[in-house]
Amino acid sequence: MVSAQTKPEIRVSPASVQSGASLVVAGTGFTPDRTVMSHLLRPDGSEYNPLRIRINERGEFSHRIDTTMLDIGTFELWVEDEASGVVSNRVRFTVTPAIPPVRLF
Repeated sequence: MVSAQTKPEIRVSPASVQSGASLVVAGTGFTPDRTVMSHLLRPDGSEYNPLRIRINERGEFSHRIDTTMLDIGTFELWVEDEASGVVSNRVRFTVTPAIPPVRLF
């Protein structure tokens, strides 16, 4: 069995977004050319169905999250390397209410 060479690490950018905006999750240190399961907890602590993501030949991935259908609040995200069973760090991001445009007249 092939295992990851380093401890998998993920990051999210930006850490806070208005509802309707997108953010990017990026990961490194995963088993190359395999898959991972991405886990996302809602602000109420319940979990969405895990998402399977393909890792590239360098052990990396990048995934965009559209927040349009997400609740307002803080989410927690982590990724499990299916080949090695190793779990990444956990990151948090916050979705804030969209600010309506200001009318000038």
